[in-house]
Amino acid sequence: MKQLATLAKTYGDFYAPSYAVRLGRDDVMRDLLIPVSQVEVDLKLAAASVFSFTVTNCYDHALQIFRTGRGGDVLSLLKFGTEVEICMGYGDARSTPTAVCGVIKEISTSFPEGGSPELTISGMDHAYMLTLGTISRTWTDALDSDAVRYIASHNNLGAAVQSTEVLNAQLEQNNLSDWAFLKKLADRNHFEFYVDEKKKLHFAPPNDNATAVVELIYGQGLLSFKPTANLAGQVSEVELFGWNPSTKKPIIGRASAGEESGRTGKSGGQFLAEFVRDSDKKPTLRLRQPVFTQAEANRRAKAVLNECAKQFVTGEGEAIGLPEIRPDRNVKLSKLGKFFSKTYYIQQATHKIDANGYRTRFNVKETGL
Repeated sequence: MKQLATLAKTYGDFYAPSYAVRLGRDDVMRDLLIPVSQVEVDLKLAAASVFSFTVTNCYDHALQIFRTGRGGDVLSLLKFGTEVEICMGYGDARSTPTAVCGVIKEISTSFPEGGSPELTISGMDHAYMLTLGTISRTWTDALDSDAVRYIASHNNLGAAVQSTEVLNAQLEQNNLSDWAFLKKLADRNHFEFYVDEKKKLHFAPPNDNATAVVELIYGQGLLSFKPTANLAGQVSEVELFGWNPSTKKPIIGRASAGEESGRTGKSGGQFLAEFVRDSDKKPTLRLRQPVFTQAEANRRAKAVLNECAKQFVTGEGEAIGLPEIRPDRNVKLSKLGKFFSKTYYIQQATHKIDANGYRTRFNVKETGL
């Protein structure tokens, strides 16, 4: 785990935020001479990450076009579907790390009464193509992870896919987008999925037991933090009912509070057990799903328990700009009191550089308190 003091040495005490917008090998600002005043990147789990940047002071009123410093047409370069790489950090912009790589999908502008028109260019990472359209496919004698690898390859993405355990006699993608189908598979395995800045599709259990990438101390790097612990929606046990076609008998998968992944402290279900002591009144979530083996029933029951538990402790924070803060990583927050000083799992991170400097906002979730 890195300390803020160590990162301060690496990033020149955070004095000189820098960014680059790249089209292939060309730097939009330094090579194409297109002025960009701010950039923002919003990174998320189980959703396509988005980016935007603002182009200023380049509208030619006489020719009625947005022009580069070399006289070219800005919109002929920043076209729909153009691949863009956004880099953010400190110091030399040529060495700043890549925050996101994606394609342009939205172009907007405004022509104000006073001042110069601006362009706002927005887009999504390479998960965007997986969200378009619907399709039906069938896999025979396949793991869920086999289907994920196929989808990654079909969409020209790399794959960081952990193999799942249950062999499906038949696995169907029934008139769903690739992204919706991936979500279905991820939910039932308690996996997270996203496309990273290297155009690689990740499909694996949450990385919530890993060492925190950085420690942020309230008042020293951590500017604000608003945590919430809420027992609403928490359960002490999950029972998942299926049917074994071979034995013609029901299958019941179970998962109980205390089995949550990434837990430090007591889970919401364990807090419930302290004041709901009657076993007949124990808050239990009962579900019916098409499962056909005991192992699959237990696995899906635990996935449901984990999904509930992850909503027990949530929080929103803001820190100085740190490229290390990304989804599917952990961050340690300190000097927040006994209950809330702990390591949290990052669900979403928004990086923004503008005239006010570089800030990172983040959302976290945790199963225990």
